[in-house]
Order: sequence, then structure tokens, then C-alpha cells
Amino acid sequence: MPLAPRLTSLCLAIAVVVGLAAPASADSASHRLRQAKARAAKLDARAHQQAAQIKVAQAKLAVLDAQANTALAQLQVAVQQADKADAARTAAQTVLDAATAQTDAARLMLNNLAANAYRNQAAGGDVAATLALVRSGDPTSLIEGLNLLDQVGKTQSGAVDDLKVAEARQQRAEEEAAQAASVAAGAEQAARTAKAKADALVAEQQTEIRTLDRLLAATRRAAAKAHRHATALERAIAAARARAAAIRRAQALAAAHSPVAGCNGGSVAGYANGQLPTSALCPLWGAPGEMLRADAAAAFNRMSEAFNAAFGEPLCVEASYRTYQHQIELYGSMPAGYAAVPGTSNHGWGLAVDLCGGIQVDNSPEHLWLLDHAAAFNWFHPAWAMPGGGGPHEPWHWEYAG
Repeated sequence: MPLAPRLTSLCLAIAVVVGLAAPASADSASHRLRQAKARAAKLDARAHQQAAQIKVAQAKLAVLDAQANTALAQLQVAVQQADKADAARTAAQTVLDAATAQTDAARLMLNNLAANAYRNQAAGGDVAATLALVRSGDPTSLIEGLNLLDQVGKTQSGAVDDLKVAEARQQRAEEEAAQAASVAAGAEQAARTAKAKADALVAEQQTEIRTLDRLLAATRRAAAKAHRHATALERAIAAARARAAAIRRAQALAAAHSPVAGCNGGSVAGYANGQLPTSALCPLWGAPGEMLRADAAAAFNRMSEAFNAAFGEPLCVEASYRTYQHQIELYGSMPAGYAAVPGTSNHGWGLAVDLCGGIQVDNSPEHLWLLDHAAAFNWFHPAWAMPGGGGPHEPWHWEYAG
């Protein structure tokens, strides 16, 4: 082969190799960025959930505060009732003391009357006294004596009546005072019990709120740290994409100076995963440096043209065919589950791509468009990569059915 064509072929080969290797760094950085953003989003969601829990706890606390206030108001009423009962009991005791004194005086008078009556009876009783007065012959003494005897009888009867009244009043006062004291004591005890219960519930809720506040603060700190890390990675991936864009521009410039007449895409039969020859691969339209098996690339390019008609730009590709060596590197650097065992990845067969430009975001317009249209081009989003699927959640990963 002449020297010039050889140099042209060599430049193209170098450009393809550089194109395959350069996006690898961007692919790895993009993966770390997606992971960091996912962690940050989870922490944000957790913080939001905990904030909602705090609102619920605060609402419960407000109810408990109202219950505590009610209990305190009931306690105040009960204490006032108890004070009134004590005052009533004191007044009843005063009345009782007066009645007792009156009863004692009445009893003393009755005792004296009884003693006089006994002596009078021993001397002949009232009849003897009356005869003595009659015999005195003194009408004035007779009248005064009879009046005295009548007064003594009246005094004795009045003293007995006063004693009965005083004892009855004393009994009523004791019963009323005891009943009032019992009611007041019961109400006070009930109010104190309710207050103690409310205080315990309020203390429990306040403890819970303090715990949630600490947890929320820790989660927010972790989320802020995750966001800072994600921002740093985002800047790194932006720089990596800028470098990749420069490389792709160089590739496009080289291809312009040495155009290639199409891509036939030779057979991949007999080649191992990740060891496909360049001659068996075809470039992807609008994604310099990215390549797939011929039939997969042809279908992808038609799909990319349809996407371009809808969004004004071709499909954004971060990764396509991966060599076996690249698979080893990713398997050693990515978290478990996010890279297939080397030699088993569909990237190594040239049948899978990792997309960007919004497709890597669930429910974005680009992602939803691809879900609706990919099947028409024999491309699909594997079930394991979907939310809740059997593998890691990878909205960016799409495969060719064949």
C-alpha cells in the first residue's frame, strides 16, 4: 500500500482508538455523578419525610398542650372548690362549737334543775312547796312562788329543746362539711391525675421532637455534603465532556479530510466479547467516537434521526462498545452491580449504549419519548434497569434486540 493511504488509515485508526478511550473517563465520571445525585436525592427525600413527621408530632403536641391547659383549669376549679369546702367546714365547725357550748350550758342547767327537783322532791316535791307557800298566809309570796315554779318548768323544757336543736344542727353541719370535703378531694385528685398524664405525654412528644430534630439536622448535613460532592463531580464531568467534544471535533475534521465510503460492518462471528475488530463496528450518527455492531448501529442511527426531528439534536451517547480491557477497568472501579462481569456485558457485543442529554432522568420528555419509540427500531430499556427491576436502576442503559 502506498505511504499516503497508509498514513490516512493510521490516522483514522488512532482517532477511533482515542474516541473509544476518551469517553471512558467521561462515562466513569458520569456514573459517579449519577450515584452522588441519587444519594443526595434520597437524603433530600428522607429529610422531607422527617420534616413531615416533625409537623405531625408538633400537631400532636399542640393537642397535648390543650389537654394540659384543660387539666390545669380543672385543677384550678377543684382547688377553689376545695377551698370553699374548707371554708364551709370551718364555718360549720364554728356553728358546731357554738351549738356545743349552748348544749353544754343547757345540760348544766338541766343538771341543776334535776338536782333542785330531787331536793325538792325529797322535801315533799312541788306539792309540798305549794302547801308551804299556802301555809305561809302571804298572798304575795304564794303568787311569786307559783310563778317561780312555773318558770323553772319552762326553763327545763326550753333547755331540752335547745339541746336537741343544737345536736341536730351539729350533725347536719358535720355531714355537709364531710360531703363537701370528699367531693373536693376527689375532684382535685382527678385533676392532678389528668395533669400528670398530660405532662407525661407532652414530655414524650418533646423528646420525640428533639430526636427528630437531631436526625433531620444530621440528614440535612449529609445531604448538603452529598450535593457538594455532586457539584464537584458535575464540574469534573463537564470538563471531561469538553475534552471529549474536542476529541470528537478532531475526529470529524480527520474524517472530513479522509472520507470513508460508508460502513459495511463485517461479521462478528468467532470473536469474543469485548474483542470485536473495528472492521465489524460502525459509527453512531451525531456521536463521534461511539461505535456498535453494524445492524445495531444502523437501527440506532435511524432512531437518532427520529429523536433529532423531535428535539432538534441527535441522541447523546456516553458509552457504546466496550473493549474487554475497558470492562475490566469499570468492573474494578464501579460499585458492585453497576458493571457486568468482564466478558458478559452487552456493551462488549456492541449491542448496548448508555445515553445522556436528559434520557438518563426518569420521566423526562427525552426519556418518555424513547420509551414510546425505541421498540420501533428494535431498541428497548431492559426490565432489570427500570425502577424496582432486578438490577441497579439505570435509566440511561438501552439495548438492541437484534
